[in-house]
Amino acid sequence: MRKRIVFTRFEGGVSICCPAKEAIAWMGCGGFWNDQPRGFMDAQIERQIARGVAPDVASRYAHAMQFGGCTTAEALEIIRDRDCAPRGTAIELWDVSEVPTDRWFRDAWRRSHNGGPISVDLKLARPIQWKKAKSAIASENKRRADEFERTPLIEVDWDRIRERIRSAMDEHDLREIWPL
Repeated sequence: MRKRIVFTRFEGGVSICCPAKEAIAWMGCGGFWNDQPRGFMDAQIERQIARGVAPDVASRYAHAMQFGGCTTAEALEIIRDRDCAPRGTAIELWDVSEVPTDRWFRDAWRRSHNGGPISVDLKLARPIQWKKAKSAIASENKRRADEFERTPLIEVDWDRIRERIRSAMDEHDLREIWPL
């Protein structure tokens, strides 16, 4: 499956839904719950509604999984309505090649509530870089402390690192700041 459903969460973050190729296949051919007792599909619909899925969407999903008949486009629409619409806006279908591959600042990704490209919010990215750097040094110093030969621990000028993070102009500058 080369398609992803990208949407802006209500709080402003970005989510990427990766529909399972197996789900798309079941929605095409049906029979997902053939080995279940009578009434199982209705119970699935009720469970989805209890989780906040709109009744018509829950029913469309369950019927597609059990009886099939959906094209890939129709299956993606059902998944969009079931899994993405309750959580955000600006829902768009993207090719996997359009989705950023660098997930370093994933929690700082932002985009408009109307859609569009993904950008990195520096105000959110700076603390991410700080925490990653602190964690990397703590992990390396723990490893060194546990070594039999006692390699010297790494000393870092954290004030200098903090200032470099504060003055970074973009995510590329920010990403290059590393304490080692």
